[in-house]
Amino acid sequence: MLNWPRIAPFLALAWLLTACTPTAPLAAVPTAALPSATPAPSPTLIATATPRPPTATSLPQATLVPSATPPLASATPEQAEPLRVGVQVGHWKIEEMPDEQQRLRKASGAYWRGYDEWELNILIAERVQQQIEAAGVVVDLLPATVPPGYRADAFVSVHADGVTGDAAAVRRGWKLAAPFRASQASTALAEAVSVTYPAATGLPADTRGASFDMRAYYAFSSYRYVYAIAPETPAIIVETGFMTHPLDRALLFDETERVARGISAGVLEFLASYDRADAAARQPRYTTMLRSADGGALRTHADANSGSEAMLEPGQRLVPLSELRDWYLVTSYGIWDIGWVLKSDVVMTDEPLTPP
Repeated sequence: MLNWPRIAPFLALAWLLTACTPTAPLAAVPTAALPSATPAPSPTLIATATPRPPTATSLPQATLVPSATPPLASATPEQAEPLRVGVQVGHWKIEEMPDEQQRLRKASGAYWRGYDEWELNILIAERVQQQIEAAGVVVDLLPATVPPGYRADAFVSVHADGVTGDAAAVRRGWKLAAPFRASQASTALAEAVSVTYPAATGLPADTRGASFDMRAYYAFSSYRYVYAIAPETPAIIVETGFMTHPLDRALLFDETERVARGISAGVLEFLASYDRADAAARQPRYTTMLRSADGGALRTHADANSGSEAMLEPGQRLVPLSELRDWYLVTSYGIWDIGWVLKSDVVMTDEPLTPP
């Protein structure tokens, strides 16, 4: 049974955050199919103002990064610890990534006229933190490095997109993704923000949708890295818009509060109906390894006539990510090639999905 006195503040604040914003269509949550080339969208005029570049970004005064992973409370709602949300600033302190993720240390993200992506991300993330904290929720503002096995009632990674060349004049819009193997709770979080973000910002969705890299984001990949969130933590990654497109940039730089409201309102709506005691809703879709039976090919699409990404050895370990009809989308454990295999060509094991 829902505890109405407990959730009423979240519902009220989420309503206030979205009541005065225009309604926008729900963007489809990305599917597990391999991405295909899609024509870039024509720009939709929503603003004419020239964006004002942000002032020099100072580091936050009080950054709540836990030294140890906080446990999820098992007590009754009246006795439980406050709800906790992790808000990650994409690419912030990327040069401090641990050795297992050292290949990411130079991944500074998007760029526009002297401003790195993290400088925009932190402006948005700090306001998301403030808006969620106003509802009595504990918020950890996290850098690129995630505490090992980080546990929270929700995790949101904040990013901005960017492209170069002629595409910068036309490529725009927002997108988000839940992890591969998404739990029911992660899916619910993604659906909530998919409604509140365009309603608050008026931005169109990026017609190319979320990429595989977003769904396989390193912070979600507890099967690959120690420095990743716990697989039971509901999570999404949000690309707020293109800092390289003039219309998106005007909103992202000059109306940061509004951008943050689109995220925080969705998080609060999710928390209003979230049941911390429902462990099944937080369980990811797959929890154990697959092994190839007699080898075979890792296909580019869920089609026996599609090209081959790699050849599998008999008994090779595979991490299941998604499925479509008679096929599993997998990544080869330790090699990390991604592709499709027939379900009849693999066997499910009881081996846990843990980092190498």
